[in-house]
Amino acid sequence: MTDNSIQTKRLEIALEQYERLIFSICYRMVGDYFDAQDVTQETFLTYYKVLERFDGQNEKAFLTKIATNKCLDFLKQKRRKEMPSEDEVLESQAGTVSSPEERFLDEEIKGELQQACRDLKPPYGQVAYEFYCCDHTAREIADMRGVKLKTVQTQIGRAKKMLQKKLKHRIAEP
Repeated sequence: MTDNSIQTKRLEIALEQYERLIFSICYRMVGDYFDAQDVTQETFLTYYKVLERFDGQNEKAFLTKIATNKCLDFLKQKRRKEMPSEDEVLESQAGTVSSPEERFLDEEIKGELQQACRDLKPPYGQVAYEFYCCDHTAREIADMRGVKLKTVQTQIGRAKKMLQKKLKHRIAEP
C-alpha cells in the first residue's frame, strides 16, 4: 500500500468513528447547521493533511482540538465580516427619524405580513408567524414545538417561498 492509500484509509476510519462527534462540537460552537457542516469538512481535511506527521495517539482528542480551532477561526472571521466600519454606523443612523407616513407604511407592511402568515396552511403559517413576526429563531421554534431543528428550518424555507408568492400577488394588485 502507498502512503496515500494508507492515509485515505485512516481518514475513512476516522470519519466513520468521529464524524458525528466532530459535527456536534462544530454545531454547538458555530450555532448554524450548514456552517457546522463546512467546519466539520475543514476539520477532516486538515486531519488528512497532517496525518503523515500524526503519531496516532489519542485520535479523538486530536480531532476535537482541530475542530475547536477551526470553529474559533470561523467565528473570528465571521465577526470581522460583520463588524461595521464607523462610516457604516453613521450612515445607518442617518435618517433614522421616520415620518408619520413611514411609520404608517411600516405598520401596514407588518400587518400584511402577519395576515399573509396566518393565511398559510398549517404548520407553515404558525412557523412563519413565529419566525418573521415574533422574531423567534428556528432553534427557539423547534424547542417550543418539540420538533427537530431541521424540520423547522425546512418549514421556514417553504413558508418563505409561499409568502413571496402570496405577497408578490398583493403588491402587483393595485
